[in-house]
Amino acid sequence: MTDLQKERWLQLLADQTVFGLNEKELMEAEKLKKQFPDWEQDITLELAAAAVGLSQLEVKEELPANLRTKIFATADNYFETLEASPKVLNFPPKVSKNIGSLATERFNNIVETAPKSSPWQWLGWAFAAAACVALAFTLLTTRPDRTPETVKTPETIQTPPPELSIEQKREQLLTSAIDAVRIPLTNPKNQKEVVGDLVWSNAEQKGYARFSNLPVNDAAKETYQLWIVDETQDAKTPISGGVFNINQIGEVIVPVNAQLPVKKPKAIAVTVEKPGGVVVSKQEKVVALAKI
Repeated sequence: MTDLQKERWLQLLADQTVFGLNEKELMEAEKLKKQFPDWEQDITLELAAAAVGLSQLEVKEELPANLRTKIFATADNYFETLEASPKVLNFPPKVSKNIGSLATERFNNIVETAPKSSPWQWLGWAFAAAACVALAFTLLTTRPDRTPETVKTPETIQTPPPELSIEQKREQLLTSAIDAVRIPLTNPKNQKEVVGDLVWSNAEQKGYARFSNLPVNDAAKETYQLWIVDETQDAKTPISGGVFNINQIGEVIVPVNAQLPVKKPKAIAVTVEKPGGVVVSKQEKVVALAKI
């Protein structure tokens, strides 16, 4: 049995502990195993690997006091058994000591009085140390990151609501404004002839005028202009509510936006003015009128 075979056997033991063996190496290990029966039950390498593995564990809690006491008491009983066996080691006479200190002292005595190991046993420990270094490197390089991952909540992109049509805005004002009124727009020359209706909210300071078949105007020559008659102002200077043009026959809705604050609306009129509108209307051509 050559020294090379022993070295190869120890190398296979170390590789098996740290990395594992392939099929060919397992067959070789089985053959060498029969030549080294004394090493068959040896667990030196396994203990070394376990020690490295345990060193990676995070222990945040201390050992409970009752369990610690029980462990030391068990250790005392174990060493007392060794003391009773003359084949193991010779210990000094037992003296009364605290639990734990007796076990510690006897362990030190074992180390000091243990027989010297053979060169091949030390070689085994050397391989165990090498295995520990290899295992430690493997654990450190493959150990998963324990930093908790921050789960990011997907950003919710709020889609802006679709723009309401002018018909929807008119209906919304009519149903939401507590002071909203709806009154007919008539022909000033024949008040029985209804040409549309008006929705107005003084609290919101806005409204919508709806016309039916208002004549199409030539924007290059004339425009329609809305006026709000306020009781607190001179009737000759009503508040402008904006200008608009009609480019199709049929139903048309236009917004009424007061250019000045309206306190007590009395009526709304629609006149025909020059392009762009005027500041003060002569009210020569009134085409629609609504009394609030």
